[in-house]
Amino acid sequence: MVESASKTKRLGRATRRAAREAEVTPRLSTVRYRVKPVEVVSADELDRIHCASLKILQEVGIDFRDEVALAQWKVAGADVRGQRAHLDGDLVESLVAMAPERFAMTGRGADTDVEIGVDTLTFCAMQGAPNIRDLDGTRRASTIADLRKINRLIQMSPGFQIGTGFACEPTDIAVPWRHLHIMHTNLVDLDLATNGLTTGTARAEDCIAMARIVYGRAFMDENAVLWGMISGNSPLVWDATMLEGLRVFALANQVVLIAPFVLGAANTPADVVATVAQLNAEALAGVAYAQLVKPGTKTIYGQYSVSVSMKSGAPMSGMPEISLLNGIVGQLARRYNIPWRTTASQASSKLFDAQSGYESATAYMAAVNARANFLLHAGGWDEAGMVHCLNKLVVDGEQNLLMAKYAQGVSFDLLDEALDAVRRVGPGGHYLGDPFTLKHFRNAFIAPEILNYEAFEQWKAAGGKDMPSRAREKAEDLLARYAPPALDSSKREELDAFVARREQEISPNLA
Repeated sequence: MVESASKTKRLGRATRRAAREAEVTPRLSTVRYRVKPVEVVSADELDRIHCASLKILQEVGIDFRDEVALAQWKVAGADVRGQRAHLDGDLVESLVAMAPERFAMTGRGADTDVEIGVDTLTFCAMQGAPNIRDLDGTRRASTIADLRKINRLIQMSPGFQIGTGFACEPTDIAVPWRHLHIMHTNLVDLDLATNGLTTGTARAEDCIAMARIVYGRAFMDENAVLWGMISGNSPLVWDATMLEGLRVFALANQVVLIAPFVLGAANTPADVVATVAQLNAEALAGVAYAQLVKPGTKTIYGQYSVSVSMKSGAPMSGMPEISLLNGIVGQLARRYNIPWRTTASQASSKLFDAQSGYESATAYMAAVNARANFLLHAGGWDEAGMVHCLNKLVVDGEQNLLMAKYAQGVSFDLLDEALDAVRRVGPGGHYLGDPFTLKHFRNAFIAPEILNYEAFEQWKAAGGKDMPSRAREKAEDLLARYAPPALDSSKREELDAFVARREQEISPNLA
């Protein structure tokens, strides 16, 4: 009898679990903040940082290592000496003011439009890793098949609102052709707005051309479907490769993400406030230049920031100084009234382990509490960005849902109805069977699937699986259920032909 009852209970739990897993969680739509932001410095202190940034741009100057950009700055009235532009504060502020405070990005799926604004939150998985840690835990150089697998996991995970582009580097494809195959999977395996590569004019133009095949030129003239990363070379350098890509994307009405690359104490001063002043100067110069290219360019104020170990020279994730830095950057971006980006799930760990989780949790909470608007690397990041961990990717996708719930704060809409439940239950009762609980429990408290909340005995009876094992099962299930998003066959053929033609035109040995 006892064995039978125990078996019945296990079957009941299994049935309930299967029912939960069968429910389709809708993809996150636009997430609007209701939680108040952390403010690390006072208004007067923020003004000191802003003024310090403008002094850097005017007195020290910033290199624009691109003849087109230098000519444009001269016409705008900047003091250009060789490759260095000394930018007047009034000029910078007038240009930055042209950047829109919000804009839409449009995917081709039914639930894929998202607004990026000064009061919204968008999640995007990591990009740029030359290696992956596969579902079985093997670390190796990444390939185009891995990139397609990652894109399929992103497509199937409702916690990602936008495509990340080169989620890993397909090292099995020659570098001059690589952007073509990256863009191909971004457009075929995903139906989200996504990233396009901006490393030079030709690659950026190829990415725009491929997106126009899928979306149509007229549509893209009016709608943003791609975002491009424009990375700075700290300290105080914008190079031609990135500026060329910026111009292509800006003139095509697509989004540019301006991103100084900060390694605290390595390419910035060994001080949090001074580091912010320098990166802010770099970001303001980039945002201003985007508006110089085309007023009203959809621009995200960005930065990638980590501190550096003085023992090894390696970047350190999850550090308190970077959390404070994020808080200040958030205050600055709100001052300029433009959306801003930071890094979410970054970790330096060599395994998907406790260190990886601690570092990422710190980065997530610091970013959301600073009210970041675009969380890049919110999925899969390990080993300081050298590895894209597929198991971590699906766990981070679930964490994004939790972060979204937190960011939206609390609602008072149900308070009066809930107080009626308090009156019904009274002292010493419980709410499990109350009509209010039965009506609202599904939306009241989020219930993650991959995190485990069973009693030890239940967990042990189910196999005693650790987090990577549970994540692997989830990933395998998502990949098994993946179906390619619909794409007109004529567009697919044109896209394939474009890649084949460009491979013939571009030498695989091109530097």
